Amino acid sequence: MTRVSMQVRKIFINYIQRSRATGSRTEAAKELKKMIAFNSLVVTELIADIKGESSEDVSEELVKEEEKQIDEDEEWETLQSLRKVRPSKEKLGKRSQSEINLKDDLPDRDRTDLYKTYLLFCLTGEVTRIPFGAQITTKKDDSEYVLLNQLGGILGLSDKEIVEVHRSLAEQAFRQQAEVILADGQLTKARIEQLNELQKQVGLPSQYSQKIIKSITTTKMAAALETAVGQGRLSIKEIRELKEAGVDLDSMISQSLRENLFKKTVDEIFSSGTGEFDEEEVYQKIPHDLNIKAEKAAGIVHELGRSRLSNSLIQAVALLRQRNNTGVVSSLNDLLACDKAVPATPLSWEVPEELADLFVIYLKSDPTPEKLSRLQYLLDISDSTAETLRAMKDRAVSNAAEEEKFVF
Repeated sequence: MTRVSMQVRKIFINYIQRSRATGSRTEAAKELKKMIAFNSLVVTELIADIKGESSEDVSEELVKEEEKQIDEDEEWETLQSLRKVRPSKEKLGKRSQSEINLKDDLPDRDRTDLYKTYLLFCLTGEVTRIPFGAQITTKKDDSEYVLLNQLGGILGLSDKEIVEVHRSLAEQAFRQQAEVILADGQLTKARIEQLNELQKQVGLPSQYSQKIIKSITTTKMAAALETAVGQGRLSIKEIRELKEAGVDLDSMISQSLRENLFKKTVDEIFSSGTGEFDEEEVYQKIPHDLNIKAEKAAGIVHELGRSRLSNSLIQAVALLRQRNNTGVVSSLNDLLACDKAVPATPLSWEVPEELADLFVIYLKSDPTPEKLSRLQYLLDISDSTAETLRAMKDRAVSNAAEEEKFVF
């Protein structure tokens, strides 16, 4: 029996080599079909003679074994192509031996690829090319699936391996059509119905179809989120709303883009014109929402704070020269916000009088004592100068009141 097995396997390998040498799936399947016929008509009878059994007895044993395997694997009943591979007992006819197989002669990948080649032939039919580049496809009946079953035996594939091949093709077919249905990543009620119908047509188990749908929508959403963050159209408020809705942003938005969003958010705080800087919000809450390490976040804040500090003073002087007092106050508030993040030393300016003018304008905006005191320090204005400027501001207010009283 050992010598017979060796010679039979050599013949099987020759068929496979000829199949691989063909230039098309149809021709490759035809060579495999010849191997299946050889196994059924020659090898099965030969083994029956060696064992002193009739080929009918061998077939009956194989049928009983297959029926047992079918009962043990529920997924045979969910995929359409698998149901066809396991037809009713009446359609099985004469069975072929699988005792001599190529399980130890070919790598697992090669064996599943050969099975997949014939499965695709069963699904798509025979393609015949005609002149002018056209082709004719001739659909095959379900009898081809019986031969596919026999091929699985020759290749020594387990039920698990066969299920995996059928399932992978079903997943591929479902994914290709689901990608079209979910082109924009939106999962509406109508589309859910379409996908459910598609899942039934393909015969893919529900757990696998749902996994594919989630993968597609997640990928589409991730792309949309990446684009929105890259274009500056997503705020930390919207990020928090998405997280509350259960969206896994860490897997959808890259680390670099999350850091860019953090920079944008902090920059907005430094340019809000309010002078406010909430340390807990900036150093803890926002980094937590964006899954950024606290040390990394602190470094970004300090770098931006130092840069914006000097820029805020330059902008305030520019607005002063344009006599835009409202803008001056906003810029000085930005300066104070940056100073809260990165405490600064007194700033220098080539025209000290302009610093005094900035202080007076800010003084007139009725700021809190803390903000006014800190600004005095940053603009390097002495206490005596500050008192003089306050007195000037008070006299200006008093004169304005007198003028208003005289008018009325």
